[in-house]
Amino acid sequence: MSKTFAIIFLLTVSIHSNAQMVDFFMVSSYPASPLAGVSEVAHLFETQIIYPEEQLQLKRGEEVFVVLHVSWDGKIDTIFTNLEKGNIFAKEAIRLASLITWKKDKIREGKKIDNQQIKVIFDPKKYKKILKKRKVSPLISDDQQIYIARQLSIAPKVIHYKSVSEYVRENIKYPALALQQVISGSVSVSFIIEKNGVVSNCNITKPLAGGCNEETIRLLKNVTWKPGMKDGRPVRTQSQYNLTFVHPGNSYR
Repeated sequence: MSKTFAIIFLLTVSIHSNAQMVDFFMVSSYPASPLAGVSEVAHLFETQIIYPEEQLQLKRGEEVFVVLHVSWDGKIDTIFTNLEKGNIFAKEAIRLASLITWKKDKIREGKKIDNQQIKVIFDPKKYKKILKKRKVSPLISDDQQIYIARQLSIAPKVIHYKSVSEYVRENIKYPALALQQVISGSVSVSFIIEKNGVVSNCNITKPLAGGCNEETIRLLKNVTWKPGMKDGRPVRTQSQYNLTFVHPGNSYR
């Protein structure tokens, strides 16, 4: 494995992702899917994982299988691991798995839905490499609820800029393929601003070709955020952004 963790969802055929971080193995006819896709789950874990400190100092690793049951409406109603309940690696693996957002899928309603597994591999050497890339540290709390802006005392805010749009204007790189193919249009993306201000679970709700989706997500993930606040504490906040690409040789309305 080339990363600190791997994720394994149990399904009926085996599919290997290009990143080689996620393997799908079939056992269920109606598996749940991460709302933002497997690559976003990998990003979520990289930015939010906290290695148990004592185990890190002892250079101890662990493989944890998190077993969870995801209902048709994307809610986790059962979650446990293959390790004893008080195991510190198991606790962190469950916390990470609880941060994933899942698709609502009416096709799964009323069907026999099997449990799924996520394999989380803790590797002290690879974790230290992740630490070097981080701009901010994760925040641990038992509250994994996702709030919307009107439920908050203070909404999330971009640091160093007046708005997301101001940051985008100064940092956008029009995708080369979109320039070549004279592509203009809009990209809409839903995402979560985590308690440490990191963007996660990016889900393209209105796509655009030519690399525009990827550029929109790149920009959002590079923004430095102050997280949303509720009752004096940082919380996870659902947000959305729409970015319009206007080709310099074209017009778009």
